[in-house]
Amino acid sequence: MECHIERNRMLLGIQKTLGIVEKKTTMPILNNILVRVRDGKMEIAATDREIGIVTSCVAQVVSEGDITISAKRLYEMIKETQGETIHLRKSETNIVTVVSQKVVYEIPGVPADEFPGIFNGEEIPMFRSKGSALQELIRKTFFAVSTDELRRNLNGGFLETKKEGPACMVSMTATDGHRLAMARVEMEGDFFELEKGVIIPRKGLQEIRRLAEDEGEDILMAIQKGICVLKTSDTTLKVSLIDGEYPEYRKVIPPTGENIIQFRRDDFLHALKRMKVVSSDKYNGVVVKLSENKMGLSSVNPDVGKASDEIAVSYQGKEMEVGYNVNYLMDAVEVITQEEVLFEVSEGMRPALIRAKDNEQYICIVMPLKI
Repeated sequence: MECHIERNRMLLGIQKTLGIVEKKTTMPILNNILVRVRDGKMEIAATDREIGIVTSCVAQVVSEGDITISAKRLYEMIKETQGETIHLRKSETNIVTVVSQKVVYEIPGVPADEFPGIFNGEEIPMFRSKGSALQELIRKTFFAVSTDELRRNLNGGFLETKKEGPACMVSMTATDGHRLAMARVEMEGDFFELEKGVIIPRKGLQEIRRLAEDEGEDILMAIQKGICVLKTSDTTLKVSLIDGEYPEYRKVIPPTGENIIQFRRDDFLHALKRMKVVSSDKYNGVVVKLSENKMGLSSVNPDVGKASDEIAVSYQGKEMEVGYNVNYLMDAVEVITQEEVLFEVSEGMRPALIRAKDNEQYICIVMPLKI
């Protein structure tokens, strides 16, 4: 195996695999990436057995072949070179030589036949989706994905599609049991419909978002036989879906409440950040006190100190006090891009609802704390 390739192209290809390569694994081969040279291009692949990626870039091929190499070591080698071109060759003893200008690296490789298969080669129907729309769905819900491994069905985003006229409404929901975030986007034209929603795992969501951000273009997408596949002009990503039932989340969405507060996003967000200064892992509560056109915020932490603030809001309901996790409120508001935000509060231990004014494409539900 031997080829010449542009340094920046190869570096970008390796970067796309780094989030997937297993850092801690009982299979050392999963620390490696597969490098295959053929048909005038270099293919770079990585897998953790649940997620797989293959990306390709143009190369000047001298002789075809393949090898697996430590992803971290190869990335560091290419990153530290300064030449425009990389010369890569593999010896009969699987030693890979990397040459750039006067820099020469030698790194041992592992035969490619020991690398797990990523794709079965079966063609499935693909549908065009907006990369920006996928980013938006994940950006507005990812913070609410559960990290509790005992609740595996909550360890991902719940994707649903529904045909609405000539377009398709695509929604993603995430919850950790204490809060719930749901975002919707409209996909124009032909798009796949799901009989029931699917759960895309947390790590898979990160890779889909990264792919959409890197490419800056429309992405082909399909879901079939327990996998989600995405393709761009030079990259294919496969994500195994979580096999489980997602909870009936619609039952916890409260009806429109009577106690609706309207405020400027940045005013509320900065006030919350001031409360967070005195929070800790043990105590991160904030008390919200409502009165006519005023919202008071206070936080008391015996180990750190006290904080209080007040902002002007639009509110004509009755006076009340409710406690919330300050981090949950910040997460819910930070993803909103509109200037005006609505905060629907209920008494007792009933959930609150946060959304942008005049925009129902995103909602976040937050459970209160006892105060």
